[in-house]
Amino acid sequence: MRLPLIALIVAAFGLSLGHGPSVAHAQDAAAQADTSVSMEIVVLHGTNDGTGIDPKIGKMPELAKPPFSSYNSYKLLDRSKQTSSKASPSTLKLPNDRVLKVSLKDVVQPSKKGEPKRYVISASIQKPGGSDFLPLLEVNAKAGETFFVAGQNHKGGVLVIGIKVNP
Repeated sequence: MRLPLIALIVAAFGLSLGHGPSVAHAQDAAAQADTSVSMEIVVLHGTNDGTGIDPKIGKMPELAKPPFSSYNSYKLLDRSKQTSSKASPSTLKLPNDRVLKVSLKDVVQPSKKGEPKRYVISASIQKPGGSDFLPLLEVNAKAGETFFVAGQNHKGGVLVIGIKVNP
């Protein structure tokens, strides 16, 4: 079974989409305009060549669950630390010559005591020449959560991109 050509978005631990800041936190928005966030981006190549999961990937239990479990082998192609802000998105050239663009859109303060901040992250992938492969996607993630963008064919398999926010 192959992943569809369109991008799949899979959340690691109950990621939610599209939640904005509450009115009570509107004052914080101006103060956070210049906030930046550190992210770890991993680029994996999923295939069914029987070689297993590259030990350099480390712990990533999501690869053993659908839809990622439809591939029996994953190789680490790239691991990078990026810093992104509203004013300065980060970019990463992918192995298929497309460009991943990731930026911080907002920091959402918790509505209840004890809840963590959430980070609204936008991601897009552009083909060489600037046309969109994956139009703008926004994800609302907690620090330490990994979300995935997958579905691009690459050398007999698929590229899987994991993005983890590390503020």
